[in-house]
Amino acid sequence: MKIYPTLKDVQIMPLYILKLIYENGECRLYDFSSNLTHPYYSQLKDTLLFQQVTVLNGELYWKTGQDFCPHTLYELSYPL
Repeated sequence: MKIYPTLKDVQIMPLYILKLIYENGECRLYDFSSNLTHPYYSQLKDTLLFQQVTVLNGELYWKTGQDFCPHTLYELSYPL
């Protein structure tokens, strides 16, 4: 079983790019735009809603109820 670092913070970049900051100091980038075609995330096309992302218990969370698996996020993101 692979151990992943815990997500500590997220920053919004242009074009639905997320800068992910992990507890071990690692920073990664994730392009969230491809997820916006899925009905679960379609509300987040509204940039004002998208920008309200927070980190809750180590995963991304939006006030509209969407979340994103932290392991998938780490695996599909790119190190800075």
